[in-house]
Amino acid sequence: MFKKAFSTYVVAIFAVLFVNTVQATPAADDLAKRLNAVSSMQAQFVQTVKDNRGKLIQRSSGQMAILRPGKFRWDMKKPVPQLIIANNERLYIYDPDLLQVTIRPFKATEGEAPALLLSRHMTDLDKDFTIKILPAAAGLSWYELLSKQKDGTFANIQIGFKNNEIREMHLEDSLGQKTHIQFQRVKTNINLPASLFVYQRSAGVDVIDETRKR
Repeated sequence: MFKKAFSTYVVAIFAVLFVNTVQATPAADDLAKRLNAVSSMQAQFVQTVKDNRGKLIQRSSGQMAILRPGKFRWDMKKPVPQLIIANNERLYIYDPDLLQVTIRPFKATEGEAPALLLSRHMTDLDKDFTIKILPAAAGLSWYELLSKQKDGTFANIQIGFKNNEIREMHLEDSLGQKTHIQFQRVKTNINLPASLFVYQRSAGVDVIDETRKR
């Protein structure tokens, strides 16, 4: 159950780097300029998830990589390994402990997470989120995105930058669950091998291919 929710969170979070236009309000335009300055990103991450009472649900860590447009890799190492790869058309969620990979249409996955509006034109982003520039804190420049949809997956998203590098993200869902992600050893605009964004199935791995349902 948690893995499915976690997978949706990851897709929603990192689609924010796939913005392609800058036509929006001043705050959204400023955010888009920072995001558009990043063509690729590689980092280590530490993520904590807490419930609406502040109780720790999970702490996880691993490595991630992004290549615009539409490609990312989220490799969770601890506490339970899980690999997520997206390549514009399909999303692969591999659970080593289950020896199982789930394949989803990327566009269908967008429908599961309204925060993926961040991957569309900035006019859509500005339509569905109220974007604000927050006061700088902890040496970071902060932006806040408040959902205009009552049934949106995320009610509040905050993104912290150092220069044009994303260093922290805070997300709160409609139920009050909070996710905090810190990025370490961040590298941006570097050459990344295409193989990072290709899922290679090992022998013995079961496949759940949801793309065949469409």
